[in-house]
Amino acid sequence: MNSGRKVDRIVAKRRESNNLRNIPEVLVPIWQVKIRERFGINIDREVARYIVMATHEEGTWKKQRAMLKIQKILIERGMSPEESMKVSRNVINIAVGGGTVEE
Repeated sequence: MNSGRKVDRIVAKRRESNNLRNIPEVLVPIWQVKIRERFGINIDREVARYIVMATHEEGTWKKQRAMLKIQKILIERGMSPEESMKVSRNVINIAVGGGTVEE
């Protein structure tokens, strides 16, 4: 039983480290500028990486995963879990879905 848990940890670590490996780094600053110009939102490089991932990878789960990653970053920076989820959802919807910010 213990070996199964060990394998799960190894797989989880591997997935975490390979999250953004296939995305060209040049896209990150381009998306930062694009979002700033189009929506008037300044985002940092770390958040922009997940927006790029959600935009350029196929599948709706990438969008959900990016929201959770951005939420985690915002929580680590001192934002409440509820507020960080709202902000991350809005940022992804604006960037990927072309929507508007929910008030």
